[in-house]
Amino acid sequence: MKSRFAAAAIAVTVMAGSAACSPASSGGGSGAPDASALKNAKGVTEITVWHGLGAANGVAFNKLISQFNAANKGKIHVKATFQGIYADLLAKYTAGLRGNSTPTIMVAGDIATGFMTDVKKSIPAADMAKANPGDLKLADLSATGRNYYTVNGKLQAVPMNMSTPALWVNRDLLAKAGIPKSTDLSTLDAVVAAARTVAEKTGQKGFTMPDDDWYIEQLAATAGQDFCTPDNGRKGTAASGITINTGAAKSAITKVADLYRTGVAVDGAPDGSAALSGFQAGKVAFMLNSSGALGALKGGTRFDYEALPFPTTGPRGSSGPVIGGSALWLSSTATDAQKVAGWKLETFLTSAAAQEQFSHATGYVPVNSKTDASSSQQAYLKANPNFRTFTTQIKNTPTVSAPAGCVTGAMTAIRTGNINQIQAAFSGQKSIDEALDQAAADAKKAIKAYQDQLGQ
Repeated sequence: MKSRFAAAAIAVTVMAGSAACSPASSGGGSGAPDASALKNAKGVTEITVWHGLGAANGVAFNKLISQFNAANKGKIHVKATFQGIYADLLAKYTAGLRGNSTPTIMVAGDIATGFMTDVKKSIPAADMAKANPGDLKLADLSATGRNYYTVNGKLQAVPMNMSTPALWVNRDLLAKAGIPKSTDLSTLDAVVAAARTVAEKTGQKGFTMPDDDWYIEQLAATAGQDFCTPDNGRKGTAASGITINTGAAKSAITKVADLYRTGVAVDGAPDGSAALSGFQAGKVAFMLNSSGALGALKGGTRFDYEALPFPTTGPRGSSGPVIGGSALWLSSTATDAQKVAGWKLETFLTSAAAQEQFSHATGYVPVNSKTDASSSQQAYLKANPNFRTFTTQIKNTPTVSAPAGCVTGAMTAIRTGNINQIQAAFSGQKSIDEALDQAAADAKKAIKAYQDQLGQ
């Protein structure tokens, strides 16, 4: 099957080269002004926001923008524009780099972090917070979110929305297979054993997940192993390769592959549609999927199901899932007044009240930890136990290297190569060793090509 990342991988490769050749991609510093820059500005300070939040997510985001504009009428005005899915958004941003026409704030997807850091056209969030102590308090943000967007010891962007992977369980199928509800399903070994039992006792499939490398990355992180070497590319030395063909990560991937190769698991499709439809039809016992699946499952699922934390294979203190979502990147080429106005907007968007509103409308986990202090949020969590699972998992994820995920601008190309090899391994077209070794070799080439084009 053709990976849905193929076109995006080509786009990122081109973008890396374009940014490297562009005058706009050179230089850059923190340039973090304080509140006086906006206070002394005359008239209305206009700022622009580009984002990739579509459908209900876009409606919820635009509602917050309207509220901010109303509250700051006569001083700040925000124009927010949907620029397509994240790959399209990043392509337009790169074209903007070449033409010196980037937005004040870029709401970039999670794996754009390496590219956004490399082109050096954003002010680190840590610098803006230091220069404007009366606004956003970084300590209020989710520690897991800060961990993901921290590169070289400094928070680069402010997380806007977070998703997390989960283990979705069909309780009716487990009961039919004689598996008690009290069974511990916190480890991958336990899930694999239960999936085999379901297949044997009920004739239904035991397991599925989307054909998306995000879940392979999760298997590495929850095994306590960095996906990229060295240090997931986060400590001053750029990532040079991936590790899924070694150690605990390889062991975890092999356990999942064996479910497919023995007929216990069913292919979930590159976009996850087959995984979701099979699970929702009651034909699969376990599904690894994002917390974002909650909305689809709420609509007409006719059996007892629940979301459990993503199963682990590594030590609790060094293992955990990697978040998804997007973050707010503030332009270093904007005027000082626009920078402060943009920071005011980021402060508002990530406030406890705004995050609660956005979370309830979209299903994303709030990025502001103070949201939990709201009585309405506690009532929401009580009425939505699956959502409580997501928030608790993010809160309990250790802020160490493995769950932070890999930072490299070649991430999209890596994902494309990986999933092609994983599909070959799961289908039995290649041995596990052959597929994972080829994935590692392809990743090394993709990273080198990216770094060569970027001039690193």
